[in-house]
Amino acid sequence: MQWRTRMLAVAMIGCAAGAVAAEPQRRLDPLQQAVIDSLAFPPRTSPADCFEAAVRCAEVDVPDVAHDSFKKFVAAVGDDEKERFTLFADLGDAFDAARLGRLERALAPRDPAAGKIIDAIRAAAAIRRRDPAQLTAAAAALGSPTVQERLAAADRLAAAQEDALPVLADVLQDSPAGSRQAHAARQIITAVGPAARQPLLAWLGSDDVAHWAGVIEALAASGAADIDDFLFAPALVENTPPAARDAAIRRLGGPPSRDTAFARLTARLDRMLAPAALPPIDELCLEPVTKPEDAARALGGTLTGTVERYAWNPEARRIMRRRMSPREARSAEAAHVARDLVALGVRDPQAIRLVLLAQLESLLVAAGRDGATADTIPPASLRQPLTPPDGFDPDTAVTVAELAITHGLFEAAAAACRSLVPPEAADAVAPARSMLSPAARKALVRALAVPDAGLQAAAATALALAGGDPHYPGSSRVVDLLRHATTATGRDVAIVVHPEEAIRHELAADVSRFGYEAVPVATGREAVIAARETADTTLVLLAARSISPTPIETVQLLQRCWPGDVPPVLLVVDPLDDGRGCFLTQLLLKFRDIDGIGVVDRLDSFFEAATDPTTDGTTVGPRFPDALAQAAGPQAVDPTARSRARNARLTRGREAAALLERMAAGGWEVARPGDPPRGLVAAQYNRDDAAAARPTR
Repeated sequence: MQWRTRMLAVAMIGCAAGAVAAEPQRRLDPLQQAVIDSLAFPPRTSPADCFEAAVRCAEVDVPDVAHDSFKKFVAAVGDDEKERFTLFADLGDAFDAARLGRLERALAPRDPAAGKIIDAIRAAAAIRRRDPAQLTAAAAALGSPTVQERLAAADRLAAAQEDALPVLADVLQDSPAGSRQAHAARQIITAVGPAARQPLLAWLGSDDVAHWAGVIEALAASGAADIDDFLFAPALVENTPPAARDAAIRRLGGPPSRDTAFARLTARLDRMLAPAALPPIDELCLEPVTKPEDAARALGGTLTGTVERYAWNPEARRIMRRRMSPREARSAEAAHVARDLVALGVRDPQAIRLVLLAQLESLLVAAGRDGATADTIPPASLRQPLTPPDGFDPDTAVTVAELAITHGLFEAAAAACRSLVPPEAADAVAPARSMLSPAARKALVRALAVPDAGLQAAAATALALAGGDPHYPGSSRVVDLLRHATTATGRDVAIVVHPEEAIRHELAADVSRFGYEAVPVATGREAVIAARETADTTLVLLAARSISPTPIETVQLLQRCWPGDVPPVLLVVDPLDDGRGCFLTQLLLKFRDIDGIGVVDRLDSFFEAATDPTTDGTTVGPRFPDALAQAAGPQAVDPTARSRARNARLTRGREAAALLERMAAGGWEVARPGDPPRGLVAAQYNRDDAAAARPTR
């Protein structure tokens, strides 16, 4: 109750702030005058009456009178915490969201803090509607002999929507099928409709086997589509409670065959692990990002947004609302199907690989909540979800990595590659000899071409430590990638391409204000060479009229066989280019199907904020961060994400430098003749040279 008290107290204090001057008097129409006259007598003094008067005045567009009534409401609210919470909850139940929204819009110009009170009213009503004790009492009242009590209980449960599902499922499980309570519970669940699907499936995927029968009955009553696949395991697993098995078989229309169950569940798990299975986010604030330091606050602490889902709480032993990332929501449903396949005793190799991939993805999602990544999890921990009943097999781990790549799960693919590092390789001076089969080694070499720095580093490390002697197809690629990783120095490098020297230096100065180290070049060829020189390249500003090669050819070269992450490209259109017929339209058509590309201008407002000439205050921020976020994603402008990416590059560089030394000791040719050392390797060489130059006694 303490947080609730603080929330309401802050809202009351904020709303009690002084209001701005009311707008001038205006003539009221007959309807408006009639509403005001009806509110004049008897005098309204109670908080509920004052709030109702404010709502009714807002509905007929008399905001000044609505504001006066709202101030009376604030003054009449008492200090007792329980009474205030009850009052706010009653008001939230009495007035629907549309009426509260109209009141908030009417009061906003006069007292912006009034929105805090209205938010508190909404929150209090939602908290009370979700109270498990009250919902349990309402579910029991569905069997009351009194019609009024049954109707009141049904209204309360219907208002709770998905939060009432746990008690309604218990009613369906504990009451006879034809009883009054069961009939009322089915009607309420049917009214909830498809929204009941996710909470009930989250419950069915838990270990609360005793309540599965009621959950399955509730799923059937909801009318939700595409739920039969989740009923195969309850219908076929031997130790399922009889009531749950019978409910699942009734919903399926008869006992299913195991072959059908395996085929359907395997196909479903394959679809769930694809990028298209990510649910759309329902909370993201990126409109607009005016400057990088505001990005974290504007995004609400997340880069990809969140979705609201129900998840099983093992401590409370019930499903509860929780905000999570789309990846976590997808992983939870995929883990449910994977557990069903395991419980059914799947033997198909493709299905087993999908199950292992789902388990690995669940491990990474759970570790990610604590800030861990595939790079920081020990290989021994990564082997656990990749270990089938007959033990860990490197070839199986490699096939899981290939499966993850085809599904776009690059972090899971990198984790599968890191699981191949043998325990004895951690302390060995030289890399281990042959530990991978030729087929597995070829698969890892193919993974080196995937444009993801983390996956490339993991595959190169696995090949260096477990791939055997270096003279095999692709061994030189391993060295090249590791050497490229050592060029990281913890900077964000932007390659600026423009044929005119003055303009490219101007663009370099502009982009440097956003934390980039600019490297100006004249042609696309020089841009490709400069971008591949360092692992710190995170942005390319490319002139739309650059030549040698053309912009489209330059972008294709940047994205083809790239060592590390492919940098986003902002295609810069000069001011005079807008008047060249269909030039801009042709650019948009050429680059519309290429990811990571944005077409921008170089007007002053792109890099500089607009200011008010009278106050010198900023009116509109620069457009560069927003354009970059649209081309490369919010993480490109988020300070925390950029810092994390720099640290990751530095970590990979240090690991690559240490690994190259071990490879040299094992007979690898890690340096080309005449190549100067760069990045972290150069720093190490400089330290060694300085130490060698010191006089000795």
